[in-house]
Amino acid sequence: MLNRLSFLPFIILAITLFMFSATALLAQGTGVRISPALIEETLDAGETVTYEFSVVNLDPNEQTYFLFTRNISGVSDGGAPVFAQDELEQTGFELADWVVLPTNQITIPAGGEEQISFTMNVPSDASPGSHFGGIFVSLEPPDMAESGASVGFQVANILSIRVAGDAVEQASIRQFSTGKFLYGSQNVDFNVRIENTGNVLVRPVGPLEITNSLGRKVGSVTFNESQAGVFPADTRTFDDIQWVGDAVGFGRYEALLSAGYGDDGAKKTMSSTVTFWILPINIIGPAIGALVFILLVTVIGVRVYIKRALAQHNTGRRLVKRRGQPSSSMNLLLTVTVLVVIALFLLIMLVLFA
Repeated sequence: MLNRLSFLPFIILAITLFMFSATALLAQGTGVRISPALIEETLDAGETVTYEFSVVNLDPNEQTYFLFTRNISGVSDGGAPVFAQDELEQTGFELADWVVLPTNQITIPAGGEEQISFTMNVPSDASPGSHFGGIFVSLEPPDMAESGASVGFQVANILSIRVAGDAVEQASIRQFSTGKFLYGSQNVDFNVRIENTGNVLVRPVGPLEITNSLGRKVGSVTFNESQAGVFPADTRTFDDIQWVGDAVGFGRYEALLSAGYGDDGAKKTMSSTVTFWILPINIIGPAIGALVFILLVTVIGVRVYIKRALAQHNTGRRLVKRRGQPSSSMNLLLTVTVLVVIALFLLIMLVLFA
């Protein structure tokens, strides 16, 4: 028996590929649609339930299709699903044997539709938690597909059944980061890694809010709006999260992710924060030039003022200091003046662009 955990990263890709797709192309331009593409429900161990799905022949000719079940075990390098060998390879989340199909072959006229009813028999000793499989519609019988290889040119009705019982819903944010630490505009991409340490599928969803250096909320996006799932005992990366602001942006920003998961009435929440900086070069460059000019003018003005003040204060007295050597009070005043100018400059930049 193969290690069930070794297949989990690939299983996620397989489910993602089929979860929200109700249409796929078959060989030689032939098409077929199966609906619904996903059947998801919570059942009790020992329970028997009947479901129904439809198969539509999109081909201009009459077609004969074969029906069969498979447990999902992985995904190929090309992105096509890979299915477990019958009764040999165990994924740890099997349910194909629970499905009883009324037939293994149907013939549908061109543009026609066929309703298929099947029975789901949950074993009395089924382990609590999530189980996954699929009912496939194919132009070729299952024995013609190479065992363990990707099954191409087929569509699947994905089955996600949660067996009630001592199910554990537990997930955490393993990583929350930005693609870069420094951005030139309010166009920021985020990466999130969610770890599912429970035994049921979780779909974390929640707000991702961004605040600027002044503590003001400047934007938000919805994390995992499509409600993609994370398999039990596995980790999934979400790297398609992007925030595009409506301002130029300047300074330090903080993003807070608060994702909720679990059944209604028993929702759990996980959160994490990340900081990043926005420094628009097209604004920073001219602004720095202006700051340098202001500093030079300020320093020269302060030095002239101090010299005049000292000259008036020491009128009629002989100066013992060497010519051109500034006093400590002059240096201190110049330093304070420069710091005040820089602070005001940064404050203006924050107010205008943050």
